[in-house]
Amino acid sequence: MQLEVTDLHAGYSRDIDILRGLNVTARPEMLTTIIGANGVGKSTLLKTIVGQLRPHTGEIRYGDRDLTGITTRELIETGIAYVPQKHAIFPDMTVAENVAMATWAFRRDKPRARAAIERAYERAPYLKEFAARRAGLMSGGQQRLMQLELALMSDPDLLLIDEPTVGLDPKRAGQIYAHLRRLVSEEKRTVLMVDQNVIAGTDVADYIYVLELGANKLEGTKAVFDTEYRDAIADWLF
Repeated sequence: MQLEVTDLHAGYSRDIDILRGLNVTARPEMLTTIIGANGVGKSTLLKTIVGQLRPHTGEIRYGDRDLTGITTRELIETGIAYVPQKHAIFPDMTVAENVAMATWAFRRDKPRARAAIERAYERAPYLKEFAARRAGLMSGGQQRLMQLELALMSDPDLLLIDEPTVGLDPKRAGQIYAHLRRLVSEEKRTVLMVDQNVIAGTDVADYIYVLELGANKLEGTKAVFDTEYRDAIADWLF
């Protein structure tokens, strides 16, 4: 299914819009990257989509469903997972306990929860290897990879990802981007990602949006950006 954000106005105060008429589409089985300078509303967009912020005006639809004011449980049942910028793990709990907690929204469905845990260990054997280790003792890159795997435990069709490589070294960041690319090309999932890493974030994308002051500045396929816009983006953002 396709995610459609139309004429979205939203912010943290009733009288102040961070997003000012934003239009974004996450096309099925594509990786869409949203870039822009700090403060233009990239993270605000994702928080509004997942219901942490209620839009002042505008529409958010996933297929034929209106996502306005959606709850976390409903989000998962709709086939959407959200990976926030800050590591959403429990650092004082073990990796195994974090894996188990990732089934919380469907914990009453025991067979589904067991299957999700087994699938996570199959997909990412290092989770089983480090199962008894406190999650907070893992490296930043390992924690970020684990966070992605935990989001996949609900088997989402659409992943919303906020700054997937912030604070990581280039090698670990490259692993994260390669993983996201595989989710799209091999598993046929849809990814909507906001990123400040302009070069790497757009290199893995199928479609790109540039935001400025909470509104659309540019958009197009990766091929269009490679041939027409890359120099202009560098001038704006650096």
